[in-house]
Amino acid sequence: MHVGHPLFLWGLLAVPLPILLHLFFRRRRANIEFSTLQFFQQQKRYLAHRRRVREWLLLLVRTLSILVLTLALAGITLQRFSPALAARTAVAIVLDDTLSMDRKLGAGMTAFALAAQKADEILNTLSEGDAAALTLVSGRTGIALTRKRQAVRRVLEELRVTGASGSFAAALQRAQQDLTAGGIQNREIYVISDFQSNQAPSAPIELEQTKGLRLYLVPLSGPSDNLSIPRLALSTRPQMVNKPLVIPYEIANHGEHSRDTEVSLVIGTETIRSDALHIPASDRATGRFEYVPPHAGVVNGAVRIADSSLALDNTHWFTLNVSENIRALLIEADLLSRVRPFHFLSLALDPSGGQAVNGILAEQGFLNELQPRELERHHVAVFANPPPFNAQAAVLLTRYLEGGGSVLVFAGGDVGPDTFAAFQNEALRKLFGARDPSSRTDMTFKDALAGLNDLLQMDLVTWQRLNTLSPAPSATVLAECRGMPMIVEQPVGAGRLIACAFSVRRDTSNWPELKSFPIAMIHLMTHAAHESQQHANIACGQTVRLTALDADDTVLACSYHDGAQVERPVQDGAASLSETWQPGIITAERATPRSLAVNTVASESELACWSSGKLSALASIKAHVLKADAAIDTQIRAARRGSDLSGILLVLLLFLLTAEALLGNAYLSNRRS
Repeated sequence: MHVGHPLFLWGLLAVPLPILLHLFFRRRRANIEFSTLQFFQQQKRYLAHRRRVREWLLLLVRTLSILVLTLALAGITLQRFSPALAARTAVAIVLDDTLSMDRKLGAGMTAFALAAQKADEILNTLSEGDAAALTLVSGRTGIALTRKRQAVRRVLEELRVTGASGSFAAALQRAQQDLTAGGIQNREIYVISDFQSNQAPSAPIELEQTKGLRLYLVPLSGPSDNLSIPRLALSTRPQMVNKPLVIPYEIANHGEHSRDTEVSLVIGTETIRSDALHIPASDRATGRFEYVPPHAGVVNGAVRIADSSLALDNTHWFTLNVSENIRALLIEADLLSRVRPFHFLSLALDPSGGQAVNGILAEQGFLNELQPRELERHHVAVFANPPPFNAQAAVLLTRYLEGGGSVLVFAGGDVGPDTFAAFQNEALRKLFGARDPSSRTDMTFKDALAGLNDLLQMDLVTWQRLNTLSPAPSATVLAECRGMPMIVEQPVGAGRLIACAFSVRRDTSNWPELKSFPIAMIHLMTHAAHESQQHANIACGQTVRLTALDADDTVLACSYHDGAQVERPVQDGAASLSETWQPGIITAERATPRSLAVNTVASESELACWSSGKLSALASIKAHVLKADAAIDTQIRAARRGSDLSGILLVLLLFLLTAEALLGNAYLSNRRS
């Protein structure tokens, strides 16, 4: 309860006035002696009783009339909350800066621009000494609770909508922490958002039931029509110079009307090709572009569409590496060994010694000299009969695999259950088993290598002392011999490790001497080859780990496609980059991946919003909805003042005066009669 004009409360002194007048002027009973009663007319007792009831009603009505008139003039308001008197107010503005807020509203304004305008109106309601904080739904750093409102305004002016998604639960928790840290008793949280469906929490967000905490929602709405490019299904295989590069695309129509658009392929800054496309309502259309890279190196490009709704999801960026040939790194474990474990394999893959006549360039390397830079240059790392890997090698190879690299391991006498014991991946640790002394013949290719069964005569191959393989449920068996797995492909992160139960020397079979061996090895190597650069694609808002190519680097420099640059410190051979809020290409010349394609979160392109019932169930405390199409500051001040009871009181006063008139006339007429 709040009094707008306390001076009028002095009128309450007049409330007992009708009672005092009634007591002063009421008739008192008197005893008068008469000689006879024959000239008096007898009156019924119930008429006198009714007169007394009417008098008491008139007294009550007149007293209430004075009371109601006094309260109406005093400006009594009923508040929804109970803020501390004369206390300051702390405001936390939760601003939605996710992709869907880029939707167009009337007069060409975006929802995010309107949200920033409403946030500024909220700041205008604060008085001297009040504090404000800004929290962003995407997870970007806002500004902590401060009494410098101008600092909050500067941050608002510099903000741009992101291509990321977000969490209302995390944002509200951060906002409440900011308010609690401020120590101010009156606390208000304002959530300004389009409340997109994909961000709806499964249950009400828990907020502390703190006295003085109020929650306001400012929903923004706009058209739901939108076109987007959810994904590009690029191959992870190495791309070659002067060979067609296929770029499949998919366009989604999230609206209720069919749409026509133009889709274009852009390489660098040049538009290579454009096609017209018709997409039915709530449907998808697919297509493909072909591009022939003229030279080796990193190719950065994008597929773009013409759409007036969300600008950020009209472009889907990609980055890939183009090579002259498949590069295989044959890694020996012992620098001083006189055994040549790759003799037959080298002759099969690259018989001319560096000429890559089969499209595969085989290069030698040693495990104790292996560096991330060397692995980055090759499409597949090959080991033949390696001893158990130490912890350092396990970490190096794990990073290579998880980043999209490919490792091929052939068995031998030194391979056993402890080969991958230093790896953290449980599936790898159990992959190799003990050697099987039994002899076998033949081999059947499966899955991606099944086409070799029609090309090769494998019944001439005899096997002995094969290593057993124990594939995990996530693994794929590429070849087997009478039920025994011979080639197993195990995914590890974005890459894969292929394990072979046989050796590439003559200690386990006669296969290296047969004509089928070079053909099978070329196909196996082509299948195994993966380009880690093709996996360099993340969604906006994700943190990416960049591995330094040089162990001595302490800082990694990253450049964005718009010209912006940032440096990040290197720790344990890698740097973390979290500034991925805008879609585009990020390049780090001295790291792997060298180029990184950052794209919008696909779910944010669907612009459906919450229902009104979902809004009221956002948090565990009551939420009050403010209208975005009206002045926010006026609504907030009215909410802080509460509901004005003057109108209700004046109506009640009119009713009381009417009742007084009716009762008074009836009373006077009865007295005259």
